[in-house]
Amino acid sequence: MKVTEPEHAQQYADLFEATIRQAVGGARSLMARLVAHVRGALRSQEDESRDRRERDRLMHSRRQLNQFETALCERFEEELRNAFNRLSSVERPTAAASALSFDRVGGLDAAEVRQHIETARAQHAVQAAADAALDELNHLICALLDLPDVRLERNPLRPAVYVDAVTATLSHVPVPPANRQSWMSMMCAALGHELDLYYHDLCADLRDKGVGAAGTLLARNAGKAARDSGMLTLEKLRDLLADAPRPAGADSTLGFAPAESAGDGQSVFAAPQDLPSAFSPTVPAAFEALRDMRQVGQVARRLQARSQAAATPQASGAAAEDPRQALRERLRAAAQGLEQLLGLEVVEMMVDNITRDGRLLGPIQHIVAQLEPALLQLALVDPRFFSHKQHPARRLLHEITHRSIAFESVDSRGFSGFMEPLQEAVAPLAAQPIDTAEPFDRALSQLVEFWDAPGGVERRRLDRAVEALKEAEQRNTLAATIVADLQSRPDLPQLAPAVQVFLCGPWAQVLAQARIRDRSGAVDPDGYGQAAEDLIELALPTPGARQQAALAQRLPALRHRLQDGLASIAYPEAGSAEFFQVLTQLHQNGAAGASAAADPAFQATTVMPPRDSVWLAPTEALASGFIDLETLGRTPKAPVSPDTFQPGMWVMLLAEDGWTRTRLVWTSPGTTLLLFSDALGYMQSLTRRACDSMLAEGQMRILSEDPVADALDAVAQSAIRNSVDIRF
Repeated sequence: MKVTEPEHAQQYADLFEATIRQAVGGARSLMARLVAHVRGALRSQEDESRDRRERDRLMHSRRQLNQFETALCERFEEELRNAFNRLSSVERPTAAASALSFDRVGGLDAAEVRQHIETARAQHAVQAAADAALDELNHLICALLDLPDVRLERNPLRPAVYVDAVTATLSHVPVPPANRQSWMSMMCAALGHELDLYYHDLCADLRDKGVGAAGTLLARNAGKAARDSGMLTLEKLRDLLADAPRPAGADSTLGFAPAESAGDGQSVFAAPQDLPSAFSPTVPAAFEALRDMRQVGQVARRLQARSQAAATPQASGAAAEDPRQALRERLRAAAQGLEQLLGLEVVEMMVDNITRDGRLLGPIQHIVAQLEPALLQLALVDPRFFSHKQHPARRLLHEITHRSIAFESVDSRGFSGFMEPLQEAVAPLAAQPIDTAEPFDRALSQLVEFWDAPGGVERRRLDRAVEALKEAEQRNTLAATIVADLQSRPDLPQLAPAVQVFLCGPWAQVLAQARIRDRSGAVDPDGYGQAAEDLIELALPTPGARQQAALAQRLPALRHRLQDGLASIAYPEAGSAEFFQVLTQLHQNGAAGASAAADPAFQATTVMPPRDSVWLAPTEALASGFIDLETLGRTPKAPVSPDTFQPGMWVMLLAEDGWTRTRLVWTSPGTTLLLFSDALGYMQSLTRRACDSMLAEGQMRILSEDPVADALDAVAQSAIRNSVDIRF
């Protein structure tokens, strides 16, 4: 498979990269202006204050700001660059790096909760100030990205990214938390105005360069926007997810805990009698404090209004038309206490988010909707569904949604075979009462056993690919050490360039392969090391014609030894043709008594391969579907983050016939080689350097690998918005 360039989008791609570079280039001056604003605000407060201690505190804060100004400017540029790089590598970015994920909420303390709420307020304030020009900028940026419609989250220049960069920058400054929070508030007050000016200028510049708008702007609070619940706040969600101790005498309605699988297909959860109670119908101690809050009264009034509304003829008719909504209302009415109500709310929001996820095909969204009754019942008896990622219900949702990303449409080959066992496994869950996690565990085991039991031929193909790549990496790692030794020799630069490339390229691979395969403990397996020494001696420019002639007599035997070595790694003849032409010329010159230094080969400009380049033998390349981008003339870009590529993630790869979806199924022990496989088992392998380059050039896009985690993270963001009583 060949990788192609997106020619039709190259002009816009270049302009997008230039826009990002310009934004990064202006980061230091932007932070300098923000610091100047804070400095002026602190001085004004200092002048107006009548309290001596307060004036001293403000003066000390201002002096600290002056002390760290240079560091703040430098750090802000770095944080903004990292944020842009991270967002540009993901096909569907949903939040910035500092955005609070659902699974982190349970571990927050009160101070961290307040910090996240303050950050949300700052983002809202900055976005409100820059909102006038932001809509047009979203259109233009999405046009540069060649998107069919406007996706607000795809704009890396959006205010939230800048606020997160400011937050991350300030977190590295060793100042009291009160000073840091004060600076943050003042900076964000100025940041909105700065971004508004920047957005206006940038929009005008992009229009002047011929960039047109894309699609129709997606409304922020309409259509498929995630639903916010006025009931769920960050504090309440934190309490729901926290592992609060249960009363010792509480009845156990569900017993399970994460455990390592024995690998025999049996349940990975412990027996009920071995575990603490997962739920008590009474409101636990963590929620007793909430009873004194006015919010609890507000929740009660809201629920009462819901019940009254549900009793009206209009509501009854609507519920009859929507069985999902009717079930939700019945379960809310049966809920005991605030914890159960919040659990139902989280499940409803999660399911709504998943069923609106554009990455998932309609039948998959329908499957998740079918699971909602079982999930709602589970939420009433088992809050560990929210706090444990390895809960069988969460794992079942993850496996269904994550694996389905392999298929681009319902007509994709293999999709019907994927759906049949899925429907068989989900149907019993949707029809039976749920009071334990065991039905989810059974369905999960059934599906995983089916999906992960490929036919013998497919399994053997995958095993052969992995073994081929393991052997290739081992050989290339040892070859790199051999190349380093060769390049440290003082006589290497005296050789013809073609000879240097041969020694540091294919012959280093030959030496490495011989050492790996040797079991005798020989110092020089197969004598290939001595062949390298003979080649260097013969190829050096020597002063005496008689010595040259004597050395030339040894060339035929050396040629045979070199050819044997290349055959041991199945090195293609075409790859060594230039070298053997040079060797023939050296032979002819030696036989004629001429000096090798006069040979035209010494004036060649053959390029030395990078020391960390990776070469695969033809059989290894065939077994693993290897794509050698370096051979195709591609220049590797700077490496991206080491943890960018994780097994299990899905990517979009631009091939000669368009974009294709494939999954990273294996990375080599040294992370130099990556193996991908699509839904039909078609495999491709690439070097890590090549993947970095493709990602930087837009030839590869990372798909967010966990729709369930994304849906729950959206619930957390909704809880933050409710906590500050705003809507973005």
